[in-house]
Amino acid sequence: MYNNTLGIHQVVHLHQIGGHASFDMPVSTALDPSVQPSDNTSHSVEMFVPMNIPQYNRDGSSTVMFQVNTKRNSLSIPLDECLQPGGGPRLKDAQEVMFPTVDRTQVQTFKFVIACQWPGYDTVEYPIDIGTNEVPITRADLARQIAYHFFGFYIQCDNGHLTQRSHLQWKVGGRDGYSFHQIHLSTFWNIEGTSWGASVRVLENV
Repeated sequence: MYNNTLGIHQVVHLHQIGGHASFDMPVSTALDPSVQPSDNTSHSVEMFVPMNIPQYNRDGSSTVMFQVNTKRNSLSIPLDECLQPGGGPRLKDAQEVMFPTVDRTQVQTFKFVIACQWPGYDTVEYPIDIGTNEVPITRADLARQIAYHFFGFYIQCDNGHLTQRSHLQWKVGGRDGYSFHQIHLSTFWNIEGTSWGASVRVLENV
């Protein structure tokens, strides 16, 4: 599933997001480039998903932001756009190198923790391949890997493999839960050591 640089080497297609059957195969880099995600934000508001993970790096020095380059004061970008080649055409500073001070001969993967971040679900962890010193990960590559893992999380919730114990208003998948298209990526931040979390927003219709 992972190579020595960017890791994910297969494709997420629109039919997998909209009408998937399973999530048994590796997925990655691109949606159908001929289909652009719809922008339904004119009648929606973004809400932060509350998190229960402590952030030890309070000064924000270990935080990566994800923004739309065509919007002033953008606070997030849709996850489905991040699955497109290059993180999608609207990702701001897509080719900026991430974690420039990390020696990748010593550390090549971070641990990405989704839950307890997502209210009511058990902890789920995924690897993030940060590349090599010669070919380090970019913001677009990072966004793509995070989106890929969130898609896997969504599929498990939608199929009933992951179920909520509480906070049912934050349900993911199913008829009455949030869809993958409603989830937006805001930041990627260091919890402690090589453990990282992602702040996400969800679209609510108004």
